[in-house]
Amino acid sequence: MKLVIFGCGKIAKRIAKACLQVKEIELLGFASKDIDKARNYAKTYGCKEYGDYEYFLNGDTDAVYVATHNPSHYEVIRACLEHHKSVICEKPMLGSIRDTEELFDLAKKNGVTLMEAMKSVFLPLNHRIKELMHNGTIGEIREVYAAFMRNGTHPADHWINEPVSGGALKDLGSYCVGTLNFLMDEKPQLLSLETDRTPGRADTTAYADLNYGKVKGKIAVSNRLDGDTTLIITGSRGMIRADNYWKTGKGYYIVDGIRHELEEECISDFYYELEHFAGLVERGIPESPIMSRQASLNILSITAKETEEKNV
Repeated sequence: MKLVIFGCGKIAKRIAKACLQVKEIELLGFASKDIDKARNYAKTYGCKEYGDYEYFLNGDTDAVYVATHNPSHYEVIRACLEHHKSVICEKPMLGSIRDTEELFDLAKKNGVTLMEAMKSVFLPLNHRIKELMHNGTIGEIREVYAAFMRNGTHPADHWINEPVSGGALKDLGSYCVGTLNFLMDEKPQLLSLETDRTPGRADTTAYADLNYGKVKGKIAVSNRLDGDTTLIITGSRGMIRADNYWKTGKGYYIVDGIRHELEEECISDFYYELEHFAGLVERGIPESPIMSRQASLNILSITAKETEEKNV
């Protein structure tokens, strides 16, 4: 699969390193509206530079990893799909249910793959945790909790500060909700949401109470406050815990008071989602069974809730 990375921010380097580890991927190059950035990245990784997506859409590219700022995602994804290019887009992929439905429909119509990049749900550790949850190792599941709280530094014009498409809930909250949804195999119900969002500004901290049937769910996110970055599953006989659950292979679980270590393969945090995506493209499968259209919509049912309510 021949792939171009569109967007030359810091994350593009990490994506590129993972691409070089996946044998099914040939990294063709980098694209950016700033051609000098694309050229520098291309030089580092021994590939081509493109000035903008218009320059590679008519070439021999099979797929595009969209890693541009959030407000541009819809336009870029649509252009790629219209030119019959498969797309994996950095989370949060889109800000609305309507746009998500439209672009998944377009991908299906044009016979290409569309997938939101949600690396946590492809990590071997989280698949192992899911197995432990569903085989009754820690007893009946009582509560699931995911947090991603870190004090980031972002310039005033960074997309994360944009009132509609930005905010901690949409960005970091995607990992929390997406991971819990994957583990629970269920769409959550939003019980309560507390954020520091004010008119004309994006939220920087958010807390939500969720419900997965009989199981309580909680998330805590912040791009302003350093704090918790854990995944905790509580059961009637014990618990499971993983720190930095979106990029690790290590964790532990406790059953009847006895601690057991968890250590799964972790080649890199981006490796597994890219390997999965490449397999879908190679086999002509339009939608991931793991990070599906419905999985993206289920995340948005929580992370887009506040924005939708305020824009009514």
